[in-house]
Amino acid sequence: MDMTWKLHSGVVWHDGAPFTSDDLMFGLALHKDPEMAHAYAATARLMESAITPDPVTFVVHWSKVDTTALQVKALTPFPRHLMEDAYQADKQAFVNSSRFTTEFVGLGPYRLVKWERGSFLQVDRFDAYYQGHAPLDRIMVKFIGDPNAVMANILAGAIQVALPTNFDADQALDLKRHWEGTGNVVRVEPIPRITYHELMLRPEYAKPANGLPVLAVRQALYQAIDRQGITDVITGGLGPIADSWISPADPMRKDLEASISKFPYDPTKALQTLAQAGWTKGPDGILTHTSGEKMEIEIWTNPQTSDKAGTITVDNWKAIGVVGSFKVLSAAQGEDREYQSGHPGLLLTGSFIDQLLDRYDSRDMPSAANRWSGRDRAGYANQRFDQLLDLGKGTVDPKDRLAIMKEQLQIATSEVAMFPLFWEPRAALILKGVKQNIHPYNSGWNTFQWDLEA
Repeated sequence: MDMTWKLHSGVVWHDGAPFTSDDLMFGLALHKDPEMAHAYAATARLMESAITPDPVTFVVHWSKVDTTALQVKALTPFPRHLMEDAYQADKQAFVNSSRFTTEFVGLGPYRLVKWERGSFLQVDRFDAYYQGHAPLDRIMVKFIGDPNAVMANILAGAIQVALPTNFDADQALDLKRHWEGTGNVVRVEPIPRITYHELMLRPEYAKPANGLPVLAVRQALYQAIDRQGITDVITGGLGPIADSWISPADPMRKDLEASISKFPYDPTKALQTLAQAGWTKGPDGILTHTSGEKMEIEIWTNPQTSDKAGTITVDNWKAIGVVGSFKVLSAAQGEDREYQSGHPGLLLTGSFIDQLLDRYDSRDMPSAANRWSGRDRAGYANQRFDQLLDLGKGTVDPKDRLAIMKEQLQIATSEVAMFPLFWEPRAALILKGVKQNIHPYNSGWNTFQWDLEA
């Protein structure tokens, strides 16, 4: 398959340099480099080659048909004139380049003026933007980690828009009632993102050794998690419980339902399954394997993820004799891909659905060879599942795609490749006078149209 993109003429980077097909070629090279971590490795593999016939023409040759090609994954443009030398000189330094942060140069309607890490960033209107002038002169983005502080700031009028974050659901709903009739807006809605426990299936890392790598143990431990209780506490029940990557609202759900292996909350059955796998309670009430191992499992999470699901999981498991411990990673650990790739038990995390399945592609496991950039940290390996990932991207006929999706679900859910928990609801808070339709999902996509009433 060949695809040709024609670029708008006259587009310039924020430093005034022209945006050309060479920038896309450089971006593709970065995405095809196995040492550069990103979410679209599977798509990049299918892009076999590319040419730039002229500055506004970019042609990609694909090794096979890819139905997701128009989503332009793995083709993020990068300013070649500013970044290529650093990339060729030292890839590790390049990954940490200030060009990705405080010295960012982009193509959008606003250009970065100042970024105080952890505090705020200032973007001013970019007058040379190819679609014309944005209505606002400036946008100030404040980084406020405490949801209570976010709420206090918007109630005081110190901020006008609070984009989706880990709001307390009860707080957001209380505010919605409080603002009724004021013209202020609270939008709380589920988004296509799932919170789940990523499992460690690689024997060299998993602890205990007879724990998560064993299918029956995975089934039992998943069945011992009260997912409804988790979503009730975290989302006020607004986030539907998850049993797979197919949400209850998905229009294809009825066609796929029978392909999903389900493990509803049932601690009694979980204990029975564990006993069949050689795990029974010892005199101290702790599950002990016939080998002498204790059922002790660590749960990790990144600093930006709510820790409540992890603590509830630990409490659920305690009732059946599992000694769980919960650890919130430091900011440095959260950025350390090698460290996270060796998590011994569960990693509480989340993913948008268009990126989730590629995290279970065994061809993309992290290792020293790829500088730990692989995304299959769980170490899930099923050759047929890998084949289905490729088939799914290359299948155009909807009926054939449905058959592929069914088989993917049958494999991954029966093997309990992950512990899906719930679908994330998010909140956007908007004060009266802000003119734009701001949705909790992908809320910043239309900032070019944002405006304020006079």
